[in-house]
Amino acid sequence: MCCGTSGGWDEKINQSISIRTERFHAPAQIGVDVSDNRSALLSQRAAVIFLLGALIALGAGVLTCCNGGTLASAALVGGAAFGAGVTFFHTVID
Repeated sequence: MCCGTSGGWDEKINQSISIRTERFHAPAQIGVDVSDNRSALLSQRAAVIFLLGALIALGAGVLTCCNGGTLASAALVGGAAFGAGVTFFHTVID
């Protein structure tokens, strides 16, 4: 060892190991009631709006492709239709 006694190093190693192995408890383990915690990724309204937007985008893209457009133009039309559809259904659905 280059510096000091090995006792200092052992203490630092033990301290670093105890920091790394510290466990964190889940909220239920520390007495927090999590039975009514229904956190969802999307609300039901948002899921319906995005689903309708995706269906409109798919329909517009397929119709564009079947009408002789390229896949790139069908993707662009589908993207624009998705944006317009989501905006429309967001204002209509309450």
